[in-house]
Amino acid sequence: MRKLVIAIIGFGFALQASAQDAAEKKIQAGVIISGGMSFQQMDTKNIEKNGVGGDFSIGANVNFSFTPTIGLCTGLEFDFSSLRYKAGSNAVFYRFDDTQILRKDESSASSTLFRVDERTQKANYLTIPTMMLFRTNYIGYFRYFGKFGLRNSFLISSKINDTGSLMAGNSELGAATEASNDNMKRKSELFFYKGALGIAGGAEWNFAGSTCLVAELGYYYGLTPLYYDWKEDKRSLYTYTASDNSRKYFSNAAKQSQLMLKVSILF
Repeated sequence: MRKLVIAIIGFGFALQASAQDAAEKKIQAGVIISGGMSFQQMDTKNIEKNGVGGDFSIGANVNFSFTPTIGLCTGLEFDFSSLRYKAGSNAVFYRFDDTQILRKDESSASSTLFRVDERTQKANYLTIPTMMLFRTNYIGYFRYFGKFGLRNSFLISSKINDTGSLMAGNSELGAATEASNDNMKRKSELFFYKGALGIAGGAEWNFAGSTCLVAELGYYYGLTPLYYDWKEDKRSLYTYTASDNSRKYFSNAAKQSQLMLKVSILF
C-alpha cells in the first residue's frame, strides 16, 4: 500500500513537472488539421447561396509566448474551400470554350452558351493566421485558451463545377439540354486576398513531456469580398431579358464566414 501511495505521488509530481515544462516554453510549434463549414453572405440578387459549403485545412502553427498566459499564434495553413451557389429569380448564362469561361470581351454569338442552375466553386488558399493568444495557467495537465485576430488567406487556385443546361443554337431562347460543366476556369474572378476576423477557444492537454494536444473551435467573419467587381467587358455571368433582347452582365458578389474545428499537436 505504501509503495502504491508513493507511486501515485511520484506520478503526480511527474505530471506537474511536465506541465511546468510546457508552461515555460517560449515557442511551441506543430502540425494542425481542421474542418468546418463556410457560409456565404450574398450581395447580389442574381446569385443566391445554396446551403453551406465546406472547409478543410492542414499545415503548421507556431505559438510565441510573451508571458506564460499571453502570446501570438501564427503559421502556414493550406485551405481547401468549397462555395455553393444557385441562380436567383432570373436565369443566369455564360459562354465558354472547352474549360474556359469567357468574359464578355472574349466571347461571341458563336461561343457555346450555358445556363447555370447550381454552382460549386472549389478554391485553394495559403493562409497565415495572426491571432492573439490568451491562456490560463495549467490546472493539472490542462490549460484553456482564447484567441482573437485575423486569418489572412491568399488564393492559389480555383475550379468551378456547374450544373444547368446547354442552349441550342447558342441562344437564350433555344431548347435547353441538361448538362454539367466540370473543372471550369474563369480568369481573375476570385479576389487574391481573403481576410477574416476570428475568435476561437479551446483546451490544451500536456500529455507527454512538453508535447501538447490542442483542440479549438473558432468562428471567422469575412471582411473582404470573395470576387473582383470588374467593369462590364470583363464580366462573364449575365441575365437575359427577352422583351428587348438585352443582356445585363454582373459580377458575383459575396463574403464568406467560417465555423472551424481545429486539432493540433504542439512540441
